[in-house]
Amino acid sequence: MILSKIMHGLYLKIYISIVASSTKTHVSIHTLKGNKIKDTRVKVFEGEELSQNMLSFIHSFRSESPFSYISFLDYSLHQGAVPTCKVEEFLKSSHKDIYTTLCYDSWSSYTSKIDLSMLEKKYSSLGLDFVFSPFCIIENFFKDKIEMQATLYVLIQDESMSIAVFEDSKLKYAEFADVKNEKLEGELTLGDAKAELNFDDDQMSINLEDVDVDVDVDDGFNDLTNIQDLDSMEEFEDFTEIKVGDKETKQDLMSAKDEEHSSGFNEEYKRFNAIKNALKTYYTDEKYENNFIESVYIAAACDVENSLKNYLEEELFLKVYVRQVDISTEVFDLAKREKI
Repeated sequence: MILSKIMHGLYLKIYISIVASSTKTHVSIHTLKGNKIKDTRVKVFEGEELSQNMLSFIHSFRSESPFSYISFLDYSLHQGAVPTCKVEEFLKSSHKDIYTTLCYDSWSSYTSKIDLSMLEKKYSSLGLDFVFSPFCIIENFFKDKIEMQATLYVLIQDESMSIAVFEDSKLKYAEFADVKNEKLEGELTLGDAKAELNFDDDQMSINLEDVDVDVDVDDGFNDLTNIQDLDSMEEFEDFTEIKVGDKETKQDLMSAKDEEHSSGFNEEYKRFNAIKNALKTYYTDEKYENNFIESVYIAAACDVENSLKNYLEEELFLKVYVRQVDISTEVFDLAKREKI
């Protein structure tokens, strides 16, 4: 034990955080000397595959110390969280055996064993140390803002949303939403803003060696690990002056602008719809101890337009607070808590 502490004191600690989506992968490197951050590097790679460039980037830092830890943020579709450690109360008996679950103080996260096995195989050349649930990111990021009364908390990423209700520091409801593939009835345009939006419409780690799945995987996957102040909504509008050339008419430009705005409208409407549906489930499902929600705190890991805030305020009568979040830094923070 004493020798181990001496060794840790002599060498740097390298924390590598991987946050992926279908279009890009963020890799951040935090180098610590003792408990102090000595250096931070961030690089974005195209796509979600473990490319040779990504491997080279990561290995260039891992070679600096025998103490390196690789963390990954779970973005699989088959995941979620429930407000109890007795997951059988919430997961169907026929399904609960296909999930890996992790109990916290009073709630549990779960994710598909098959998805974890595929992830292990994909990153076998690195050997992941931790896989964090986005619901742990929510709890950690909002730890100073989780209030006594029931409040909605949302983590928004490019392709997904993690939605949770906390009350008296306890998880009451959670849902992981695949916003990218959510289907809207018909293509929404700016002229459809009056569409019906009525509410009546429709410990911290787990050892993967204990996960028994009929998938051929290696033993390099060590742990599955899960999951702070807020500002008012920032303006995200960016106006660019466009010069009309000989081959570009004003009508063409206006059409392109309308299409761009409609695309943004659809994206924010999907996010709004996911939140609305989550609240409907929270209020109507007898499994949940629900109290009325007045406020929503949003951690935005990507650009979020002001229209989402307007939808929530005007249609659901919520008080909305939004702040940007650096997820890679949050993943690093969780990993550091595990290893220090």
